[in-house]
Amino acid sequence: MQINPAPLHLAQSVLVGLSLALSIAILGTAAHTLAVFNKQQSSNPWWLPLWPQHFDVHGTKGLVGSAATVTILSIAFLVAALVPKFNLLGRPTLRALLGLGTAFPSALITLITLIYAHILNSDAPEIDTIQTWTCKYKGSSPLEQDIPLPKGMGNGNFGSLCQQSKFTLYGTLVVCLLTCGSVVLTFVTWLASKWAGRQSRKEMEMAGQQS
Repeated sequence: MQINPAPLHLAQSVLVGLSLALSIAILGTAAHTLAVFNKQQSSNPWWLPLWPQHFDVHGTKGLVGSAATVTILSIAFLVAALVPKFNLLGRPTLRALLGLGTAFPSALITLITLIYAHILNSDAPEIDTIQTWTCKYKGSSPLEQDIPLPKGMGNGNFGSLCQQSKFTLYGTLVVCLLTCGSVVLTFVTWLASKWAGRQSRKEMEMAGQQS
């Protein structure tokens, strides 16, 4: 039975590419929400400046870190896999080791980050995260005042921050699934490449015997 590993190589690269693209989006979004919090928490009354201990942003920082890690590892794999100079197509075992060495840590880190972020979110309302706080008060209206609050001193951007926080969390879940799929596909691709190489050698031996 003839097996062509080329489609599997392509599928593997596509999965890694999707993980890379989504991780870059998560990295930028999570970093933005964290930057807004850091900028406004000490001055915006909606962020309780007198009670900074009420917020735990370690989950958001974890999402930034995991997205950055997946981005770096994905770039490393794609460069090694797609640049002809490295010739990984001719070295299936090395390609498999590289695939596992980048996909497995990515899957593990994103899984741990997801669990950690979920635990922090479940601590609300005792301790809030950016997601739980903004999603809770995104539709709230401030008390009427004679002097309107200046820009950046209200909850007008809470709706956007809520959606961004959800995107980073659920996006990380998708990245985790993609990297887990990449781990499985790496192993399958290695088996297919080894089988194809063995069949090719058998055909060459048979051709040599016939000649």
